[in-house]
Amino acid sequence: MNYQKFLKKITNLEHSSLEKMRLTFVSLFILVFGFIFQQFVFLDNSEKTSEKNLEPKNITASVAEVVNLNQEQGDISINDDTEKEESQNLSNEISEKTPLIKSDFFGQDTNPNFLPIRDFSVSEVKYNAKSSIVVSQDGKILHKDNIDERLQIASLTKFLVGIIVTENLKKDDIITINESAILTDGISGRFKVGEKIKVENLLKIMLVVSSNDAAVAFSEHFKSLDINMIELMNKKMLELGLNDTNFSNPVGFDDPNNFSTTRDYADLVLYSLNNEWLWSVLSIKDEIIKSDYSDAPNRRIISSDKLIFKDIWGILGGKTGYTPIAGGCLMVVFEVEGKNGRPNSKAVSVIFGAKDVQSRFDEMEKLINWIRGAYIF
Repeated sequence: MNYQKFLKKITNLEHSSLEKMRLTFVSLFILVFGFIFQQFVFLDNSEKTSEKNLEPKNITASVAEVVNLNQEQGDISINDDTEKEESQNLSNEISEKTPLIKSDFFGQDTNPNFLPIRDFSVSEVKYNAKSSIVVSQDGKILHKDNIDERLQIASLTKFLVGIIVTENLKKDDIITINESAILTDGISGRFKVGEKIKVENLLKIMLVVSSNDAAVAFSEHFKSLDINMIELMNKKMLELGLNDTNFSNPVGFDDPNNFSTTRDYADLVLYSLNNEWLWSVLSIKDEIIKSDYSDAPNRRIISSDKLIFKDIWGILGGKTGYTPIAGGCLMVVFEVEGKNGRPNSKAVSVIFGAKDVQSRFDEMEKLINWIRGAYIF
């Protein structure tokens, strides 16, 4: 009955009304289909746009290092010089703090320039000194504590005297010992007034034994050449950009104007590493120096650096210093072992202000052992 009534109503509708209903239905269908299609296309384009806009400069700092790593391998090319410079500066800043590299932890070493890498399973070293620093041969800071405080450095002063001597004099030059040198307080090379000695041998006595009179003898020799050796030393530091260092005497006697920082001093040592003459002297343990003249005695020199005599692998040499004000001071260059077939390299360690003569060696040994365990080279 209801069905028949419905058919009757449809039959009674005008043709125009039916046409309107049909058009309304078709329009509604088109709107719904268009909306669904639009959402699908928008989602697909958003995903592509996200992938396209992902650039290294928008990624976190650690990923920027990976970009720099791949650039050196030729995997990534950045054409814009500004972006390349920004990426390199960011990488250099971070590598000093926590170098990032695919190393032993990942089974391969893809870029040795990012070495050494810190092994954080090794806890921080505990030691006792006013200031200390350890740097790798290429200048990366591996350990630092109070490295910019200006402190007196005692006989570490003589290390720069050695640099000045090796860069300005010849091994066979002859120096005459005068009375000023003989009257110098402290460790003595047992010289006589008027004694003549070759620069090569006087340098050994000054650096190996830490002879005060030898240092003054060099200063007096430069004076005879109308050269102020102290001015030459300070000029050298300024030329190297080491502005937190000043020297007032060639020995390292206590003086507020004779100071350095462990940062400056480590940089000075790095500068000197190619000076073969200097380091051939600093590596001496025990040697007999034959007299250059018949009226002078032969001399046996024994290094003041006790670490060089200990059973510690890879100690290449160093310089000691001590005064009651400066405390125990020590500089050492030592080898570190390269892993996975990489060659060994060098590191520089400097300590200022250890509590006494012996503790400077004890604290230095702690630092050396810690560096070898806490970093992968």
